[in-house]
Amino acid sequence: MTIEEAAFQKQRPDFAKFPAVGFTRHQHDYQLERDFMDGQFRAILRVKFDGQVSGNVIDNNTGEEYLPLRAVHCGPFAAQVEAAYLDLLHQVATQCFVRVPFHGDQANRLAAWIARTFHDQPEFLFKRLPDYAAFREPRSQKWYGLVINIPRARLTDKQSTSKSDKVEVIELRCPASQRATWLDQDGVYPAYHLSEKNWLCVTLDDTIADAKLEQLVQSSRALLTKPRAWLVPANPKYYDIMHAFVDHDTITWKQSTSIRVGDTAYMYVAAPVKAIIYRCRVVETDIPYDYQSAALKIKQVMRLRLEKEYNHDRFTLAYIKQHGVSSVQGPRHVPADLLRELEK
Repeated sequence: MTIEEAAFQKQRPDFAKFPAVGFTRHQHDYQLERDFMDGQFRAILRVKFDGQVSGNVIDNNTGEEYLPLRAVHCGPFAAQVEAAYLDLLHQVATQCFVRVPFHGDQANRLAAWIARTFHDQPEFLFKRLPDYAAFREPRSQKWYGLVINIPRARLTDKQSTSKSDKVEVIELRCPASQRATWLDQDGVYPAYHLSEKNWLCVTLDDTIADAKLEQLVQSSRALLTKPRAWLVPANPKYYDIMHAFVDHDTITWKQSTSIRVGDTAYMYVAAPVKAIIYRCRVVETDIPYDYQSAALKIKQVMRLRLEKEYNHDRFTLAYIKQHGVSSVQGPRHVPADLLRELEK
């Protein structure tokens, strides 16, 4: 990697700002010439229209390129020149380049699409692996995507030690039923770092079209946001839920779990009823609310829409105890066996 490539990693040119910085347009690129180190040296910077950056440093005393700058082991003076040149490059990057999260264009397009669609940002979690970034589903805090930069050879031969020809890839969750179909497509491989049973690895080099890549991302994220069923207690001592749905099909209810919009809430009414009598759909969550009494404190609420009412003698406490629910002290997941009965 050249000095210029290292300085402009994850930077994209904003060509509209180039003239104000001093760049001039040529047939194949933009060029900037600028003296530094009190005029001892001149930097000639070239930026191609595809964003590729290269440069030369000229010794103004001789008119020739200063080659010690490129030496693997340079002396103290050459190191001083390199530091000054890098400072100049960083100034240019700040003035007319835009910082992007990843190296490749498709990876950056995907990150922009994820931000627009889900408002999720990549998280660079590993100090020793600065090119690794996770996309996390906010509510569960679980990953649905992991972008990494690896030698391309590792995708087909994990024993390879070659570090040349690196490629950015994203690892995504995939239902087992769809895995074989996706693996038949170019650019899709078994997971590299994560479990091959539940994850795929997709190259971000335009082998796979953006539309298909976005489909995979949506599917991966949906596995963490699919609707769930909750058993929610209701105590008639504090709220008359038996009459709440008489005039309205939607009510506001205390939210104290990681319930999401689209989830199902089965309302268990405590004594004297002691039975599940309502099935509701969660239509809104995380609504700020401020209520406090000796028995109850509420900071946020959700909105529930009634979908079905059950006979009071159908899903009694005695019945649900036979299907995996010993008590209903607070919101909890509905056991699979009981859920099948509720959905009949």
